[in-house]
Amino acid sequence: MSDTGAGALVASARRARRQWRDGDPVRSDVVVVQGLAAICVLSTVLYGAVFLWVVTDPDYAVHWWVQSYNLLVAALAATTFWALHTPRAVWFYRHTDVVTFVAAALIIASPVLGNADADSGFPAFGLALSIVAAAALLQRRWHVVVVVTGGVLAWIALASVNGIGDAGVRTFAAAIVRTVLVAGLIHYVRIRTIGLLWERYRSVDRARARADSLSHRDDLTGLLNRRGLARGASPALADCERDAVPVGVLYLDLDGLKEINDRAGHDAGDTALVRLSGILHRSFRSDDLIARVGGDEFVVVLPGAGEQEVLDLGATALDGLGAAQLSVSAGVAVWNPAPGGVGPDLDELMRRADNAMYREKYRR
Repeated sequence: MSDTGAGALVASARRARRQWRDGDPVRSDVVVVQGLAAICVLSTVLYGAVFLWVVTDPDYAVHWWVQSYNLLVAALAATTFWALHTPRAVWFYRHTDVVTFVAAALIIASPVLGNADADSGFPAFGLALSIVAAAALLQRRWHVVVVVTGGVLAWIALASVNGIGDAGVRTFAAAIVRTVLVAGLIHYVRIRTIGLLWERYRSVDRARARADSLSHRDDLTGLLNRRGLARGASPALADCERDAVPVGVLYLDLDGLKEINDRAGHDAGDTALVRLSGILHRSFRSDDLIARVGGDEFVVVLPGAGEQEVLDLGATALDGLGAAQLSVSAGVAVWNPAPGGVGPDLDELMRRADNAMYREKYRR
């Protein structure tokens, strides 16, 4: 292959990797699941073949638990492969701790890594993996390093003092260190994979929350829009009806917005709207719902507020607006609980408050 062809292949691989990392996290999860499924297939074939070979070969005598282990791993791998192609695949994401525990148990109990001979004093691989698995429960990296290093060195020293059978100390130590490195790499890949997936899910959640907020908020003022008001007022009105407390609605219209836009430009009009929204925020209670429902129209829903309280809070807001040289027209509507009466309806309350606001505007 030419240098140009090799360079193009490398560039293509880099682009594909970048697209995978920056692309749809759901698609990335599919890649992870497919990789896990491929590993399950290989494990099923490998351990299934080993089991059949051990069972059918009379010259190959092994302990019964080695055969059982091979059959168990093959069955688990096949079951996992099947589950990953069903709705049960979600279970693997929700129970990564269980999956990790089972995987660690299978690794530690492996006849290849452990020592099947009960007379041998030091099942080196199994113990080394046990140390690494225990260290994985720690939170700080230097704690993990201390526990793994101390445990492995202590085990090597103990083996050197008490004897290690036919193997030399150097061979024994190298086997343990190699096992620890492999296990550490497995833990690192697992932690990195879970960390990346978690961060991508958090990124998606943040983007979804932001999109949801933007769809229910006014871009200019940050107040609720008409859709956000309807969404927020629905449970508030239901609570008022259940608790038999009144609901007040205040409808506000900024006077002369068109003249401000024509005389000083739209930036000045936007500034007036932002100042108005800030004064409304400071004038009403924290559980009141404030929304911009039109170009110059604002609505405040006051759960649990009777007519007098609505008027008092509205007067406070009007005083603040007047001090900021902003003139508004206002109308009020209140729903009061009545035995056998109809519950509060946001559209009806807004219509009544809007009519009251226009009557006030025309009286001036």
